[in-house]
Amino acid sequence: MAQGNLYFAPNIAVEHNGAPLSMAWGGGLNCPEVSAIDLDQDGLQDLFILDRSGDKPVFLLNTGTPGQAQYRPTHAYDNVFPFPLLHDWALMRDYNCDGKADIFAYTNGAFAVYRNTSDANGLSFTLADDQVGSNYVPTYSPNLYISNVDLPGIADMDGDGDMDVLTFSIWGSNYLEFHKNLSMEQYGTCDSLVYEVRSRCWGQFQESISGNSIALNFPCTDNVPNPELGLHGETGIHVAADERAHSGSTVLPLDLDGDGDMDLILGDYLSPDLMSLTNGGTLAHAQMISVDTLFPVYDQQVYFEQFLAPYQVDIDGDGIRDLVVAPNSTTGSENAHGVWYYRNTATDAAPVFHYQMNDLFQRDMLDFGEGARPVLFDHNGDGLMDLVVANEGYFQSGGTYLGRLALLENTGTAIQPSFNLVDTDYAQLSGLALGPGLHPAFGDVDGDGHPDMILGDVNGNLYFLHNTSSGPVAQFQSAPVQVNGDDGTALDVGANATPQLFDLDGDGLLDLVIGERSGNLNYYRNNGTAQVPSWHLESAALGGVNVSDYWSSTGYSVPFLYVDGDGQKICLSGSESGGIHRYDNISGNETGTWNLADSTWNDFHEGYRTALVFHDFTGDGIPDAVVGNYRGGLSFWSSDINSGINDPSRSTAANLFSLAPNPAQDQVEVCLHTAATAGMQVELIDQMGRVVRKQEVSAPVVRLSLAGVAPGAYAVRVANGMGQWVKHLAVIR
Repeated sequence: MAQGNLYFAPNIAVEHNGAPLSMAWGGGLNCPEVSAIDLDQDGLQDLFILDRSGDKPVFLLNTGTPGQAQYRPTHAYDNVFPFPLLHDWALMRDYNCDGKADIFAYTNGAFAVYRNTSDANGLSFTLADDQVGSNYVPTYSPNLYISNVDLPGIADMDGDGDMDVLTFSIWGSNYLEFHKNLSMEQYGTCDSLVYEVRSRCWGQFQESISGNSIALNFPCTDNVPNPELGLHGETGIHVAADERAHSGSTVLPLDLDGDGDMDLILGDYLSPDLMSLTNGGTLAHAQMISVDTLFPVYDQQVYFEQFLAPYQVDIDGDGIRDLVVAPNSTTGSENAHGVWYYRNTATDAAPVFHYQMNDLFQRDMLDFGEGARPVLFDHNGDGLMDLVVANEGYFQSGGTYLGRLALLENTGTAIQPSFNLVDTDYAQLSGLALGPGLHPAFGDVDGDGHPDMILGDVNGNLYFLHNTSSGPVAQFQSAPVQVNGDDGTALDVGANATPQLFDLDGDGLLDLVIGERSGNLNYYRNNGTAQVPSWHLESAALGGVNVSDYWSSTGYSVPFLYVDGDGQKICLSGSESGGIHRYDNISGNETGTWNLADSTWNDFHEGYRTALVFHDFTGDGIPDAVVGNYRGGLSFWSSDINSGINDPSRSTAANLFSLAPNPAQDQVEVCLHTAATAGMQVELIDQMGRVVRKQEVSAPVVRLSLAGVAPGAYAVRVANGMGQWVKHLAVIR
């Protein structure tokens, strides 16, 4: 899908442990809510996922065959679904019996419904009700209450064809409320959303406030008249709301035993297990008679640290719905092996679920736990740009997080990148007790010709790791040294330091630009020498950059500064809300106020806490983007071929000069294809924006020496005062 000058490129090859990752650039998953829908109307069920970790809709297109599903990520429907109105929870259900899945989505203590109005022109939705109400008997409420923490049961509970709702009561009594849809009774069709409470204690059980304990045959005295309750009368002691406060549950109604009535699978905020409840009643009168607190007791039980959510959806494409279990909490939950898949080996009417894996889809993606922030670094000096990926942490038992770096080595060519995930603990930082939220920057700050690492952490501090290698492959010292300013105090930007090394003032020395939790940028100017850096705080509000939203005090800025094809410095920054902020008017105005040109640059829809790098991986003269997000994954966005062909600067650059050889070692020839060379000069620019070679044009062929130039990716710029043209060069050793 084209988005500005970039389009989603899911087919850039990635391998891990010798096997291809089929959905590498899918963006990761943390707390997925999984539903089925035919997105492209080809008759195969695709998957819609709302990930609570960032409220990000994820679309997996089924490209398999009937009976054999195969999925690939797509961004083709980002602007079709009502984004950003989908948040907290969203489930696909066909409420009007037209065979097309509609959207039930949380909205401020209630839910909205969007009708699927797809036709031959493609997928589309129309708002059916922005806030569904219910008759609570005797009082009608304009909102059928469902908590944003809970996940309701939305299914045809009584077998009449319309879509009913099970939800835990707003009164905190730990009973399930049954909201019956009266569409069939009132209109004879299932296409309306008319609800009434028919039981305040459906199934005649009560959930414990302290875990996964269930009290069966538990009476309630405040039920509605003539309730569709259980088989027994209403006797017992009323339990008041302030005595039994409900703390969060997920509800999946399904027929587990094939007897035609609805049983339940429940998850609870305080429990690491799932519970199943067997309905011994009827469709008209539900009564739970037994409980499995370690579901499924006949197979490998589900176990998370806390708060599970079950989903019944056909994963393998055999027409029989399977079971998917994932975290329902965005904090303190498994984030790398948190999507459990149980295949249904029986029938839809009487399922038998057998465990398959604990990382469904995650194993096929680049998934780095919580948070993913890519950083450019040619770690082996082969001229092909690699990626080092920082994260906010992998979940560890007990609720702690472990920060690590990962290395994605570019094993492709200058025009066709291909990556190999060769290290998930790059530089072995996990053993240094630096905590989560690590973020590296790379550059030669001690003048030995080898790029070093400066590492930011979650506490806002920075550490220096010297590159001890004598060859092209980087090797970093095992003992990091805290970075101090020129006043002798430790550099500290508050929290979540995300540094970049970049020559901002053009003096040939790498400076530090550091993002942080508050959303601003810090500028530490290097006042030292090429061999001994000295960091002076010039500004804690560089450029006036602030990527926080007006309602929030946090922004999580992650800067990426570069020099564009016109020689202008540009700053792109990720943000907490997800929009990429683009700032210009920097060149010649480095310490002034920069211009915010766009706060949603390229219209990326990647969820919360984005970070990106911008580099021409495909060698077409137009930079590509790799975007990280809070779900822990990456997406690859490549230059649009059609707009690239029509881009005047690109076609002129292609015709004006060529480079040979490319990659180059000791020398590169800049061959000019024009006789009008007066006033032209050739510059070699590194990835930090520094001009490392400059030569006046005196002949059609300029031989540019690469002696002493470190291996890596560079830009060759030809300029004549009226225009400039850029091509990319790889320097190898």
